[in-house]
Amino acid sequence: MTMVLMLFTTIPSNLIHADLKNKLHNSAKSVAAMDLKNNKFIYTKNANKRYAIASTTKLMTLYLTINKVKHERNGWNHRIKISNSLSKMSKSADLGNVKLVAGRKYTVRTLYRASLIASSNPSAITLGKWVGGSNHHFINMMNDQAKKWHINHQAHFVSSSGLENNDLYRYGIRYGKYHDYNRVSAKAITTIADHLLKLYPNIINDAKHRVEYMGHQKMKNENELLKGGYSYHKYLHVDGLKTGYTPLAGYCLVSTSKLPNHDHLILTTLNDKHGSYDQAKMIHIIQTNVERERK
Repeated sequence: MTMVLMLFTTIPSNLIHADLKNKLHNSAKSVAAMDLKNNKFIYTKNANKRYAIASTTKLMTLYLTINKVKHERNGWNHRIKISNSLSKMSKSADLGNVKLVAGRKYTVRTLYRASLIASSNPSAITLGKWVGGSNHHFINMMNDQAKKWHINHQAHFVSSSGLENNDLYRYGIRYGKYHDYNRVSAKAITTIADHLLKLYPNIINDAKHRVEYMGHQKMKNENELLKGGYSYHKYLHVDGLKTGYTPLAGYCLVSTSKLPNHDHLILTTLNDKHGSYDQAKMIHIIQTNVERERK
């Protein structure tokens, strides 16, 4: 908390009214910020270039899952059996996050929460298989959806979880070549988040919690901008949305924040070594500028 308070008190007041691009210094390789009031990008940095995006991939997986739920009777309560290979993955220290029992059936809502909050890779893959009928067909659906949104030139998916293929192959999850991975731009990920919020606004109520439980298992949300996180500040009004990390992708974050009586700001940073610290600074500056422009 002390670090974040220092951050805001050290921003000179005259800097707040300077040109937006001159003050949004950050270490991210790629950035995109969208004001949902008019669905316009208000700041970009290398935002059209495709990068590895780790678990922020799950925003597309959850969009397609929720879209199916909305067209299925009692879709949230549909139960899906966990395969042996994905149960084994769930017990991996670096790939699992939430342990799933082979042969046990979990509801779609349970797997959705595990994917969103704990970034459970086996949960996301299981949901994808349910939606598409197979992992291969679901990845095709992801790429087809990107084409429908006209972002296919900035989005190439081979994984529903965000793991790279060199991690997935050993569990029999194979789409594309061994060294392939999701390549998506910051603009494309922000666009996916925008569509997800419109499809299911209630996702914010699920994404804003730092800690939830699946049975006796504790699920931790790694979004440090949320209450209890080391980059949290109440005046940022951050309420979501999805983190991601692999050694290849670096720290990735899609955050949503909302000022009272205004729409959301979506901010995406890819491969940012300062992670949520950079985002806290940028959100503060962008929100200040948005407020100034609207007066």
